[in-house]
Amino acid sequence: MEIELFGVLREAAGDRVLTLDLEPPLAIGEVLEALTTAYPALTSHLPRVACAVGDEMRSRTDQIHAGETLVLLPPVSGG
Repeated sequence: MEIELFGVLREAAGDRVLTLDLEPPLAIGEVLEALTTAYPALTSHLPRVACAVGDEMRSRTDQIHAGETLVLLPPVSGG
């Protein structure tokens, strides 16, 4: 399964696209849990990330299926 990262998430993981050996379908929350084990540097960021598949925002309870790429977006701040 591929996970695409942006911003501070990319910096923490050291790469833009990560690959995890997981068998979909899985809840997005389960994928995030697996990321904390495989990439501990992401742990503090994951509670605040937005999740998407393609151009569609998804919740952590939504399923991700084979062939889909999970996109993780860091929180945006500013004024």
